[in-house]
Amino acid sequence: MSSLVARVSAASPAPILPTVVSSAIIAASVHDVPAACAAQAATPVNPVQPVNPADAAADPSHGFLVLVEGDAGLYQNETEGPVAIGGDVRFRNYRVGLNNAGTYVIPGESRPVGLVVGGAPDFAGSPAGGTLSVLNNTYAKFGDLSGATVLPSGGVTLVTPAAGTASGQVSIQTNQSGPSVGGPSGFDFAGLFSTYRSLNAAIAACPGTLQLTDQNGQNPWNGTDPVATIGLQRGQNVLTLTPAQLSALQSVNPRNGFLQPGDAAWLIINVEVGGDYTWSVPQVSWQGNTPSRHVLWNFTTTGTITLPAGSPTVWGTIYAPNAALVDSSSSNIEGNVVVRTLTEGDPGTVDGGEIHYAPFADLVCPCADQPTPTTTTTTTPATTTTASTSATSTTVVHSTTPLPTTGPATSSGSGGADSLMAVTGAPVTPMSVLALLLVASGAVLVARHRRRS
Repeated sequence: MSSLVARVSAASPAPILPTVVSSAIIAASVHDVPAACAAQAATPVNPVQPVNPADAAADPSHGFLVLVEGDAGLYQNETEGPVAIGGDVRFRNYRVGLNNAGTYVIPGESRPVGLVVGGAPDFAGSPAGGTLSVLNNTYAKFGDLSGATVLPSGGVTLVTPAAGTASGQVSIQTNQSGPSVGGPSGFDFAGLFSTYRSLNAAIAACPGTLQLTDQNGQNPWNGTDPVATIGLQRGQNVLTLTPAQLSALQSVNPRNGFLQPGDAAWLIINVEVGGDYTWSVPQVSWQGNTPSRHVLWNFTTTGTITLPAGSPTVWGTIYAPNAALVDSSSSNIEGNVVVRTLTEGDPGTVDGGEIHYAPFADLVCPCADQPTPTTTTTTTPATTTTASTSATSTTVVHSTTPLPTTGPATSSGSGGADSLMAVTGAPVTPMSVLALLLVASGAVLVARHRRRS
């Protein structure tokens, strides 16, 4: 299946609709295609960069580290990569684009975009005198500047409130013209988050393929001890946890003889929670920027996820496109953040910590039917069609020794034509039924002949 390849241009600034990753990207991946995908005839996809992870212009995420569908309160501290917000933004003392500028450059412009705000800078809703700094010589894009003024200031571009309305400023640390600041960003937040929600649900449908073990790595974890161990198999690994299990866990240590998150093995953690949730984050075995690029924390809740003060660092991507995230912890997030709304810190003194540049790096296999978009060109709007495919999956529970990959499930029928069709996977057609009847008739004739003889 070829992917939609689309770019933003001055002549056609329409948002880009997402599609699935192309076969060329799959072939170029350094990772093995998950075996489950082959079994389901599913297309592996990077859930954060669902079209083309290698091309920021073609992918609807444009390679941004933080993606927020609605409003965001960036109060304190910083994101070390580009940030995209679909709604308005409020701020106190926050920096974006630090350490990594991203690679998304609007055609006709000279610098990458470090901040996209689909709505307005909410000066009135921000603490007095607040500053939102856009660093690394990156540009900013705002969808609504009706209550703001763009001013050059000695190599820095300031976005300030209209005279007498409020205080505060967005400080773009490079020269950028007013028309560019208010120009098109190329983001289609509604389309992108529709794709994210579909992938979020499909990934949540994946059955667990591994089980935590006790602190010695010998027996299954009992769900209540504060220490457990984890060991991955090559390829895609799925761990399902409940809020009660996460609350019990304090430390997850590496299991001897097994892989940890990395190029050879990646980890999806499906957290089965509904409604509001205060996240009890454990210390984990894969601490570090590189292994965190291979871990996805997947939440389907539509409520508010809160990282309370004192929480440890979240190692891995937070993938919760239906949820509001409130980060009141001064510890860090090592990965992408994909959420409905975002609050980092608060308008007072709470520090929300740092979001470090560790984008999710793997192609995963969703476990439910996905819409299959049609292929389009850059000169026509993208459309999508829905195709339903039958997805099967196999649950593998890791014991004290690595388990081999299981094969396709077979029918447990009691025999006869229906059983045969279930086992072979052949469609039931008039010709196949006739063939079975002929075989049965022949068997009866042979049996009668033997009795006579």
